[in-house]
Amino acid sequence: MRRTKVLSGVLRMRAALRLPVLTVLTYHHIEDPEDGSPFDPGVADATPEQFRRQMEMVARYGTALSIDEVCRIFCDGERPPPNPVLVTFDDGYRSCLEVATPILRQVGVPATFFVATRFVEERRLFWWERVSVLLASARQRRRGLVRLAVPGAAAATPVELAFDAGAPSALGTVTRLIKDTPGLELEALLSALALALGEPWTLQRDRELADRLIMTWDQVRALAAAGMDVESHTRSHRVLQTVPAAELHAELAGSRQDLERELGRPVRAIAYPVGRPLAGNPLLRAAVRDAGYTLGFTNATGTNAVLPPALRRFRSADPFDVCRLAMGRDFSDAMFLGQLALPPLAHPARHSGA
Repeated sequence: MRRTKVLSGVLRMRAALRLPVLTVLTYHHIEDPEDGSPFDPGVADATPEQFRRQMEMVARYGTALSIDEVCRIFCDGERPPPNPVLVTFDDGYRSCLEVATPILRQVGVPATFFVATRFVEERRLFWWERVSVLLASARQRRRGLVRLAVPGAAAATPVELAFDAGAPSALGTVTRLIKDTPGLELEALLSALALALGEPWTLQRDRELADRLIMTWDQVRALAAAGMDVESHTRSHRVLQTVPAAELHAELAGSRQDLERELGRPVRAIAYPVGRPLAGNPLLRAAVRDAGYTLGFTNATGTNAVLPPALRRFRSADPFDVCRLAMGRDFSDAMFLGQLALPPLAHPARHSGA
């Protein structure tokens, strides 16, 4: 379809018709992972060269938006421009500033970066990266079954985690449990995991690794000074559906307050960690709204019909459940262009640690 110019033709037709369809792209980390790296390779969504080509396609065929423009479309009924695209990043990796931002500025594409503030503030490694580092170290010297109790799990019977420390699937096993367990005491689990694997973990090691991967507040401010938008990804990157109701305000409003204090600008949008939609969960929806947000982004695969206000009762997108398209290093340029032109070609969201 790309060779026959069908995809570019579809995009030109969509632009001419000014279809009210917003496409939101999700990235986390721009890197070409090295063999033997202890960090989670699954969060590197594109190599630098691949990302540049993708942003060149966005600039050529779409209209890249700021978060202000998206707010006006959703909240004020402003008509979307031709082929509107919002480029987003989750978490707060250093590559956002050091790799992605120079490419975005050179190509002329703005982006929105959702930052989990606790890791920036406390210089702590993202929890999924901590799991990855622990397992990578353990794989070098041990195999066999590991068992540990899951602390704080809100279940009728105790939850036990069992996995093969040497198996490639171990990272997915541990991160899935963290993402799916209500009331989990995450720090206690990570400490128990380190003990079970025989891997000492210290605050010094935590900080050294965080400094290699995660932006500082000065770098977050540099990102904003470069013309990029910085919004919320909660404080601790806990899956909202697993957070006790009494702790939601600290996660949601606390992150917004952290960012506004450091950046001196209002924060209106949040990307939900792991990106599970809020549909059917009025408690979470109310908590997000009460924390002061006007837009919420999921990782539900798809695009967003943003109809004029008079027609929004007919299947218009929910501003608190904005869909996004997950990116991946396995995407060819043709696949990326296909997702821009024909979103049903999109890969389903891979609910990774980030």
